[in-house]
This record gives sequence, structure tokens and C-alpha cells, in this order.
Amino acid sequence: MVVSEEWKYMSTLVPPQYPCVRRPGADTSTRMVLDGRLDKDEWEHAQWTDLFVDIEGPARKPNPSQRTRAKMMWDDNYLYVGADMEESRVWGTFTDKNTVMYHENDFEIFIDPDGSRHNYYEFEMNCLNTIWELRLRRPYKDGNSIDNPYNLSDIHSAVYIDGTPNDPSVTCSKWSVEVAIPLRELVQFDERRRRHVQAGDVWRMNFSRVQYDLLVQHGRYVKVPNQREYNFVWAPTGVIDIHRPEKWSFVAFLGATAVDKAMTWQALRAAVDQGLAVEMLLDQVYYDQRAFHDVHARYAATLAELHPTSTGTPSPPPEHPITLECATDLQSYVVVVAARGHVHRMTHDAKYTITSE
Repeated sequence: MVVSEEWKYMSTLVPPQYPCVRRPGADTSTRMVLDGRLDKDEWEHAQWTDLFVDIEGPARKPNPSQRTRAKMMWDDNYLYVGADMEESRVWGTFTDKNTVMYHENDFEIFIDPDGSRHNYYEFEMNCLNTIWELRLRRPYKDGNSIDNPYNLSDIHSAVYIDGTPNDPSVTCSKWSVEVAIPLRELVQFDERRRRHVQAGDVWRMNFSRVQYDLLVQHGRYVKVPNQREYNFVWAPTGVIDIHRPEKWSFVAFLGATAVDKAMTWQALRAAVDQGLAVEMLLDQVYYDQRAFHDVHARYAATLAELHPTSTGTPSPPPEHPITLECATDLQSYVVVVAARGHVHRMTHDAKYTITSE
């Protein structure tokens, strides 16, 4: 029997859940003024995320010494993301839009509105407010297909620096960012609903902070040679690969009133927990099939072949039957779970869909 050691560890990491509240104020038809600061009144009611951790998870890597956390809120037109990053050496040199930003220190946003793990949006920016946007049609591990660049027409961002960037003579304390992402332009990434976001919707998202150790040479910062970057993230994936949407956070869009927020958040958390249990059944098969393919150059034809003994196998309850449908050449498959009036499917390249029975 082939069991994925990678998934064995990844499965221990539970994605965070976050209540994305409405932007306050009677008139939210105009965009919030962005200056990169999160200490203004409009952000006060939004909840902070958990502190970022190493991408491999706290069980494998120590927590970062400098704090990173984020907030979100939304209105009729925009999803607002704010991030606060402690940093004594604020560094970044890229000034051309759509430069590969992660070769220097940056902040990154990943948005998968329908949770399909395909066709998602990536945004990266540095301390100079230079941005890079991409569309990922599939994750890298699944034969990535990328539109690079892929620019939204109405995106806005701002940076605040407590100190002076790129100056080794100045000790900074932090840099922070605000991003306003047009909701109407994110509809194209939601193949399940195909509509503008509404209260009660749940998206998958993650944030990442790429960080390098620096030296000072000739009065400027340079990267320490032969040393890879740190990846500090909101939701750890368990591996050095942010493109594992199955481990991203669940973001619930809440209504405007206190009653709406409380009732919606409670109901959505219960629904997310139930859905995640089904997803993990599918993920177990998906990762074990990847491991099986690495050994046999084909996928297992049946669940019995994939898991000939009970050890390490997914154990669906009787009300959640699981089936495996393979192509005749055993180079593709769909695994299916029926649960609570819905059919959950995952393909060999990790596309996850939900339909009504």
C-alpha cells in the first residue's frame, strides 16, 4: 500500500477561519482612501488574523521573530486587505509593475472564491508599492497554467513605512499595506456561483510574507548569498509551496447588522467544519494517488488497490459513500463523495467541485 507521507503531515494542519465584516459607515459606495495605515477608525472593527507562522507549520519551524498579521473587510465594490509587518530593515528595489516580486521582500495575497483550487488570483507587492498580478489556472504541482501578468483594471494599493526604506542608517519599526480589490473583477474566478459576492459566501484565501536575511554592503542592503527566503504565512501549508489551496483559510463574508454577523458566522463555521471533513476524505485519496503514481507510473484503478488494508485509509461514515472513477489508461480519475445533498468531486489534478445531488 502506498500512503502519502506529505499528506500525513499536511492533514494535521487545520485551516483558519476568518469573519470578513462589512466596511463601516452609511455610504460605502465610494472607495476608502488608502494610505497604508491600519490605525484609522475604519479598520478598528475588523478582526486581526492569527499571527503569521512559517509555511511548514509551527511543528516543524519556529515562529518568526517579527510579527505579521492582517485584517479584511468588504463593501459593495471592494474587498479590503490590510497587513501590518514588523521590520527593522525595510527593503525593496523593484519599481517596474509585474516584476517577479518574491525575489525580494514582499507581501502576497491569494484568492480562490469558489474553493475549486483552480483558476485563482495572486497579488504581490513590495514596500515601494510595486505590484505583480497573476492568474493561476492550476497549481504548480498539478501542471500549472499561468496567465502572467493578469492585471485587474480597478485595483488600488498603498504602503506606509515607519522609517525610511533601503537606508541601513535608519532602524525602522514596520511597514504596512492596504489593498482594495474590485469584487466585480473577482467574479471571473468564481465558476461555482458566477455572481458578485454576497453575505454568507465563503472563499478560500491566504497571505504570505516573503523575507530574506540581509547584509549591508557599500551603504545598501543586499541578500545574504546562498540562502533561501523565509515564507511566513497566515495559513501554513506544511510544505514550502504556498500553492496548496486545500490548506488556505476560510473567509466568511458577513452581513452589516450585529444579528446578521453573529448568526451568519455561527452557521458558516459549522458548515465549514462539515465541508472540510469531506474535503479531507478527497485529499487523502488525491495525495495517496499521487504517491501511487510516483511508484507505478499510473493511478490505482480502485480504492481497494489504493488501500488494500485499512491502515491509513480514509474512513467515510456510511452516509458519505466514496467512489473512484478512473480513465481506461489510468492516467486520470475523479474521486466522488456524496454528503448532505451535495456531490463533492476531485480530479487527478486537484480540481474540487460541489454540485447538488
